[in-house]
Amino acid sequence: MRAFAFAAALAAFSATAALAAGALEVVQEAPAGSTEVKIAKMKFQTPEARIKAGSAVTWTNTEALPHNVHFKSGPGVEKDVEGPMLRANQTYSVKFNSPGTYDYICTPHPFMKGKVVVE
Repeated sequence: MRAFAFAAALAAFSATAALAAGALEVVQEAPAGSTEVKIAKMKFQTPEARIKAGSAVTWTNTEALPHNVHFKSGPGVEKDVEGPMLRANQTYSVKFNSPGTYDYICTPHPFMKGKVVVE
């Protein structure tokens, strides 16, 4: 019975790890060499970032007004990936594991749009 419980727990852990390493992977710290997108003047200063698969993008809010980065589910994104509200000088990083075009918005300011093109 213990072997069955252990095998079930191991399978659940493996499935969770695979899900975490999907097309988009939120990372706690900006990896070395990540592309930076500044948020200023109510827009993403680099509206289109082009990167290689396996690379990351880090957003930095340079305004006093809070903003976030929200990828809606669709082609290449299994479920919504909504970052936290970033206050002045806070950052948010996402690693892109699969090629594609990933559109995003700022949830409270949906006119703020950007995209990441992963090759």
